[in-house]
Amino acid sequence: SGIVCKNLPVICFGLLSAVLRTSEVESRATRASLTELLSPQMGKDIVWFLRRWAKTYLLVDEKLYGQISMPLSTAFGADTEGAQWIVGYLLEKVINNLSVWSSEPELANDTVELLVTLVEKRERANIVVQCENWWNLAKQFASRSPPLHMLSSTVQRTLMKALVLGGFAHMDSDTKQQYWAEVLHPLQQRFLNLINQENFAQICQEEAVKQEIVATLEALCGIAEATQIDNVSSLFSFLMDFLSSCIGLMEVYRNSPETVNLIIEVFVEVAHKQICYLGETKSMKLYEVCLTLLQVYSKNNLGRKRLDVAAEEDQYQDLLLIMELLTNLLSKEFIDFSDTDEVFRGQEQSSGAGRAVSAADVVLYGVNIVLPLMSQDLLKFPSLCNQYYKLITFICEIFPEKIPQLPEELFKSLMCSLELGMTSMSSEISQLCLEALSPLAEQCAKTQEKDTPLFIATRHFLKLVFDMLVLQKHNTEMTVAAGEALYTLVCLHQAEYSELVETLLSNQRDAVIYQRLADAFNSLTASSTPPTMDRKQKVAFLKSLEEFVANVGGLLCVK
Repeated sequence: SGIVCKNLPVICFGLLSAVLRTSEVESRATRASLTELLSPQMGKDIVWFLRRWAKTYLLVDEKLYGQISMPLSTAFGADTEGAQWIVGYLLEKVINNLSVWSSEPELANDTVELLVTLVEKRERANIVVQCENWWNLAKQFASRSPPLHMLSSTVQRTLMKALVLGGFAHMDSDTKQQYWAEVLHPLQQRFLNLINQENFAQICQEEAVKQEIVATLEALCGIAEATQIDNVSSLFSFLMDFLSSCIGLMEVYRNSPETVNLIIEVFVEVAHKQICYLGETKSMKLYEVCLTLLQVYSKNNLGRKRLDVAAEEDQYQDLLLIMELLTNLLSKEFIDFSDTDEVFRGQEQSSGAGRAVSAADVVLYGVNIVLPLMSQDLLKFPSLCNQYYKLITFICEIFPEKIPQLPEELFKSLMCSLELGMTSMSSEISQLCLEALSPLAEQCAKTQEKDTPLFIATRHFLKLVFDMLVLQKHNTEMTVAAGEALYTLVCLHQAEYSELVETLLSNQRDAVIYQRLADAFNSLTASSTPPTMDRKQKVAFLKSLEEFVANVGGLLCVK
């Protein structure tokens, strides 16, 4: 309704006051070295409340509401002393928690999430960066000083995200330059100094060196996670300087799976957070560096066998991350917030160059890596299975013309995966496979080539979908996806469809069931003209299919 509750002064202020009093008792106890008497769970609950309160009520954008509580606006609105005080208090709370509770990962994580809340909105961030404590925190983290360097990797990643978000608050140019020099420059300098040492190859496996590399990679993930539409240009340029060096680290740490996974994760986060904002030129740069990453990964894993099928799923984290990377790159094809002018400028800049790397190049190269490594045993892991089928469905939907160009063995593997997903997996996976069939059938219809492996494969899938709808029990939510797949396949193989119907009817010994089925099939394809890829015909077919399923559903189900 756009109205903030009028009873908010009673409810919200009273509750906030009680939590702040409890928080202050906790803070005084820590200052008195009585931490052992405190409960981390209580600290976690306090931060949980403060984060949600700040996100909802601190510096509310009054333009978004038809009415707003006057006490709320007066106490914690823009340009109020209350807002400045509470921001300073929450920042002090964050710093105190990170100092005292660095060994409590859940509490530390909730604490840095509160910090992110304070800086993710520009109005709050403008107040935060005026606090001396903020600058002290940034310097302490950048220098890897205790106790911040003892925080878990996840917490350090989120802390870097918060520090980067804060850097885009309102500051004059000199102050902003000074801020970045204190936050990002030390990270870059330490990393370059380390990897450019002449004896890096000899010292790279030392624990202190590996910890420094891991801390840098976590920080890069945090920087990528801080991406917003108004800072993507600056952050992309900064991160691109690191990505090439990260590929070099793939070679150095090829026998260290945890480090390799973290390197790939940096690319995953950059693609996930930034690809939708990038114009053509910057997208090409990202595609190129991702392709190089995949080439190095492929070379390092050539001939690698995954024998221990009973191993934990995290052993296959590299495959999962590569599929995430490919899926994120594919998302550019349907989610694009880039500046149109930048896209056009990119075309002009690249027009004289050689053939540019495209998303299709990267994704299909990645598929060449992933498909041979996937097996039915690996597909038993839910997260791997879901990501795998999302990826191949996206590829079929976005680049159907590329599927017939796959090498023979890879093409067979893809078709087998689709059949396995339709017949032996969950309804969610089955639906993804059905959604992949329609664009493949449409591609065959466009080329009108009837002797290709794809055309032959779609004929086989016609029977599978036909049996699913007519002979098997299936989730009703899948009827639309199955219907669309069936329609496109029928358009492509009309004679084979008629043969399936005739065979089914000829096997019926019960006259009542025979007539009921015959009437249902006649109604389903009642049009006097043969089915085509016309949208209106498809819509009419899907409507008739609903009646068909209602009339014959369960009549012939064999399982």
